Amino acid sequence: MRLSLKFRVVLLLILLTFIPVILYFYHYSVMREKIIEDRLRFDKLYASSIVSRIELFLERVMSQTESLVYLYRNLGFSEEEIIWRITGQVKGVFEGAFYSPEGILMGWASREKIQPKFEKFVNFNGKEGILGIEYTEYKEPFLRFMISDVEDGLLKGYFVFSLDLSLFWQSVVSTRPNPSAEVFLADSKGNILAFSDMRFSSRKKVELKEGVYRSSITGVEVVGVHSSSEDGKWVVVVEEPVSTVLEPLQGFQKKAMVAGSAFVLSGGLFAILVFLRIFKPLESLKNYIVSWEEKNINKPIRAGDEVSELSQAFENLIRRLEEERKLYSALFENTLDGIVVFNAQRRVIDVNRTVLEEFKVSREELIGRSMKDLIGEELPLTSMFFSEKKVKLREEIYCQLRQELLRIEGNLYILWRLRDVSQEKELKVLLEQTAKLSLAGEIACSIAHQINNPLASIMGYAESIILSTEDEKVSKKAEVIMRQAQKCAETVRKLLDIGKPFEGKPEYVKPENVTIEVVNMLSPKAKRKGVKIEFSSNLNGEKIFTFPWQIEQVLANIIDNAIDASPENGSVEIKLERANGNIVWKVKDSGPGIPKEELERVFKPFYTTKDYGTGLGLPLARRLMRNMGGDVRIYSEPGKGTTVEIYINRREDENTDS
Repeated sequence: MRLSLKFRVVLLLILLTFIPVILYFYHYSVMREKIIEDRLRFDKLYASSIVSRIELFLERVMSQTESLVYLYRNLGFSEEEIIWRITGQVKGVFEGAFYSPEGILMGWASREKIQPKFEKFVNFNGKEGILGIEYTEYKEPFLRFMISDVEDGLLKGYFVFSLDLSLFWQSVVSTRPNPSAEVFLADSKGNILAFSDMRFSSRKKVELKEGVYRSSITGVEVVGVHSSSEDGKWVVVVEEPVSTVLEPLQGFQKKAMVAGSAFVLSGGLFAILVFLRIFKPLESLKNYIVSWEEKNINKPIRAGDEVSELSQAFENLIRRLEEERKLYSALFENTLDGIVVFNAQRRVIDVNRTVLEEFKVSREELIGRSMKDLIGEELPLTSMFFSEKKVKLREEIYCQLRQELLRIEGNLYILWRLRDVSQEKELKVLLEQTAKLSLAGEIACSIAHQINNPLASIMGYAESIILSTEDEKVSKKAEVIMRQAQKCAETVRKLLDIGKPFEGKPEYVKPENVTIEVVNMLSPKAKRKGVKIEFSSNLNGEKIFTFPWQIEQVLANIIDNAIDASPENGSVEIKLERANGNIVWKVKDSGPGIPKEELERVFKPFYTTKDYGTGLGLPLARRLMRNMGGDVRIYSEPGKGTTVEIYINRREDENTDS
């Protein structure tokens, strides 16, 4: 059965009207139960306190009476005189009698009666303390209690006293929880001994109940509790009318009626507003969306009522928008170019995954940054293109930058397309260096062909002169010619090393063994100069896959330079360790260091600070290491020596190419 929206709203308003009534009765019952529960707990404590006061009062009276009996007996007073004095001193005790050990009445005294009523014979066997409750001719209860008269361990008799309870009960009733509460003193069977209004009776009985019940004394519904003494002789009953206990709920009832009336009135006004102001626009909106959906999405709407039709139309629309959003999000995230989106204030509001992965930066580092912070300036609001622009993301990187403007629903957005060209720039520099090295190789080969034969002739004739002449001056001059020719030959050899192609096959080697071989080879030179070579390693025999001959050449050049740079009796420290996935040699000398302005030129060919150097050792070492995927770096401070660090990647695959 299809129910219209109007009918459902009417049912809802009717339900809302009944909600305050239901809530009222629920809260009223909960509050009523809570108030009655609290009152029962309070009255229970009050009744228990009265019982405790009764027991304490009787104990005090009997203890005081016993002390006075003992005192006056020691003073030699007679039994009648002792009774007379005690009735005058102990509050509430108004008469007394003395019995012999056999229970025979021997004497009495009273301050209220001329002839008090005492039995002539009482059997005291098994009796002690309170003997019972008796009543005067006016139906006022009083208590009879006994005190044993013992002297030097011998029983001389029994004193029996009467205690008026009216004075004590008057003080108890004056502390009632409220004036409407009824407090009864009863015996263990429920016989009332005293009322709240100081009336006394032995004929009426009260029910020993707890909770809410109709009182057998007042005839109204009451909240009642009772408490008994330890020996069960005394029972205190407290009853309060339920109407008095629930007086605090009257304010709640008034407020609830006012709130309920206000709610019903506001519900009526809301119903009028719904029918007059909401249904007609809602109907128009529903018709428009349903017709638009059937036209654009080609999906008919089948629902139970107006709201369901509107809900289904919105659901279809949102599903369509979500599919388009996912499509555009996939295009945005998976494009090969890095995309950065700015708002009109030129601050980053979004970046795609390509930017985060290619430039090793997190989204949090970029969101909110300004355009000026990224490139050092604010570009005008127009489409622009830069073939090379320095962009500071986490580090400064050269990028190809294309700026485009987007206007979406009246809002302006700036879109950057970034492509990293720093590797192309480095490749260009590397190609230039390779071209230079290739040219140097061609020059070296040409020089080798042009001067190798003349140098061999010069060295041969110089050696012949040294061997054949006896003239010392001529021999020394020939030695100079020989040394200079050897120097030229060494330069030509290193030029050939730079120019010749990279040859050889990689293999597994232990860096420690290669280093030790080079140290052993250079140890004679170090000993002649008095330089101490210290070598340490933490690789523990680890192997790497590389070109051992090239590693030896690089280490020989670097360690030889360190020996030359160190003073006599100096030292060269060589450390071999693993760092960030690389194998690193650190060669530190104790020489004077290299000035900063010269440190940038040490890798240029033919630059040297030695008197007899060629300036080709460090360029050759760097070329060899970079061809093997490593590098050579130099750190130096004047007066603190120089440290050369040689890096090479650990190679696990034998098929790795150089």
